[in-house]
Amino acid sequence: MADDAGTTRFPLDASILQRLDNLALLTRRSMATGRPGRRRSPLAGTSMEFADYRRYAPGDDFRRIDWRAYARLERLFLRVFEAEENITVTILIDCSNSMYEGTPAKSDLAIQLAAALAYVALKCEDNVTVGALTDRLTAHRRAGSGKSAVWNVGEFLTRLPRSGKTDLNKALYDLGRVLSGPGLTIIISDFLATGGYQVGVRSVRQLRQEVALLQILSPDEIDPDLQGEWQLRDSEGGAQVEVSASSAVLQAYHERLAAFTEELTAFAHANMATYALIPSDTQIIDVVQRVLRQVTLVK
Repeated sequence: MADDAGTTRFPLDASILQRLDNLALLTRRSMATGRPGRRRSPLAGTSMEFADYRRYAPGDDFRRIDWRAYARLERLFLRVFEAEENITVTILIDCSNSMYEGTPAKSDLAIQLAAALAYVALKCEDNVTVGALTDRLTAHRRAGSGKSAVWNVGEFLTRLPRSGKTDLNKALYDLGRVLSGPGLTIIISDFLATGGYQVGVRSVRQLRQEVALLQILSPDEIDPDLQGEWQLRDSEGGAQVEVSASSAVLQAYHERLAAFTEELTAFAHANMATYALIPSDTQIIDVVQRVLRQVTLVK
């Protein structure tokens, strides 16, 4: 997908974007931005899109009473509508060396996912900021809002920096100099950072951000097919280790990986964050329409 000058390409083609047109990002709570928009909120609002009924309680707005339901059931019910608001969506991509490993490379899906989420937000008139994480917040761009801003996102994503090491805590802490109000921050990473991620994510939460943690791992990380003697190299630190890939070693690896993802899941739950684990060989449409729907990040 290129712009009129043919100089910028968006990471997703038109056929995929068409399949994203009916989606919207969801947040768990109202952001209280005061800016009406098209992104759906799970809280009751005043839009014209009907969501559900609930029993009337003293103090409720009597104008929302459904009198036809009362005539049938002789009980008072309110018609509840979905709120629609405009917020700032910040999409952060881990650009450290480990993201460029795996088959297919984790970075490929990360870029597509960032593009898809940005497009969904922009067409719903949310304001989008995109950023690159390495050992700091290396680069960011306030893309704006509206579909025309996809070119700003596309240009940024085609020029992502790449760095040897990850420091998610410092990179996420740096976000404080960029954000100025409540919003939704989506972090796309393998979260394989030596110093961890917890301090950084908590600092983002303190900026009045709702957080989504989207972990991308390659199939050969999730279930490595190794036999015999191997020399493994740390893609970020450069250290090497000799490994004899026995069944006991592979079992220990699977146990460590399971413990790591369970820890990330528990951390997300404790900090009211959305979490999803996504293999890098998953098709982008499947990620958005199935995986992110399952974790209620999109609707």
